[in-house]
Amino acid sequence: MSRFLAFLLSRAVPEARVEQVKIACWTVKRSAYFIVVHPYHTEYWLYFHKRYPQYKRLALKHGAGRHSLEYCCPEFPTRGDLIDWLSDVLSLSPGERNLLRLVEVR
Repeated sequence: MSRFLAFLLSRAVPEARVEQVKIACWTVKRSAYFIVVHPYHTEYWLYFHKRYPQYKRLALKHGAGRHSLEYCCPEFPTRGDLIDWLSDVLSLSPGERNLLRLVEVR
């Protein structure tokens, strides 16, 4: 778990509880990276969608699967695409973007 990622998501949606965050990946036909938020994953993303309506447009720009836009966190083909999307949606500063990439992109 990244404490920095948890801090960013908590700051982004202060009305939702964030205890733990991890980046997960499906690998069926292709890789699909997304963020899991504990303890209330679905509730967190519902608040996120309301607060950041531009999330869909930016998700498509970063290669998210169109099928994943209505669910919780959009699914991206790479971990880097996911991090870039989140950075854009949250309008992170250059320093925050760089730190997030250092911590989360392996």
